[in-house]
Amino acid sequence: MPDQSGYWDRSAAKTFTHPLSDDFTAALEHSDRILDYGCGYGRSLRALAGLGFHNTVGVDFSREMVARGRRECPGLDLRHIDRPAIGEPDGSFDAAMILAVLTCIVDDDDQAAVLTEIRRLLRPGGLLFISDMPLQEDARNRARYDERPHGPYGVFDTGDGGIVRHHTDDHMQGWLSGFEPISRRRIRLTTMHGNPATGVHFLARRM
Repeated sequence: MPDQSGYWDRSAAKTFTHPLSDDFTAALEHSDRILDYGCGYGRSLRALAGLGFHNTVGVDFSREMVARGRRECPGLDLRHIDRPAIGEPDGSFDAAMILAVLTCIVDDDDQAAVLTEIRRLLRPGGLLFISDMPLQEDARNRARYDERPHGPYGVFDTGDGGIVRHHTDDHMQGWLSGFEPISRRRIRLTTMHGNPATGVHFLARRM
């Protein structure tokens, strides 16, 4: 997996924007053990704590993101990782979130490695919530896709040192292999660079 942790370390002061799903939080029990894979500075776990969910773990590849989260909310269990596997037993989580993470992993095999680890960590019947970025329809993004000749269509340079990916609908549907889909919906959001965008929410259960 290409190491972009330096880019995310430099971006640690930015504000992330992908919202939680009411469908996801409504399906949780307050005793559930919840994993935030790619937690950044713990914004979503902080939101869950505000709703009464405290049995949570966040992991991220960026040391600076994790350090920021620990400073801002010392009560959160935030951990730095340097590989997809996180060292927890099989089936040790009741639910997992992957929020704007697969957009940061441009290679199909590397995305599959993360999703395989998530499937391992979730118990049968465990809940998966993904929020990510489909291909955008505006001229600005289409131009960015066309400017980058290598990799899958939808990969582009952010302009400040990062490489990210927006995904076709068929590719995103493949993320749910081994899961029973519950819902899928498009949302409007603002990116961490302040631009309006379309996101997609997936909710599914591990088979």
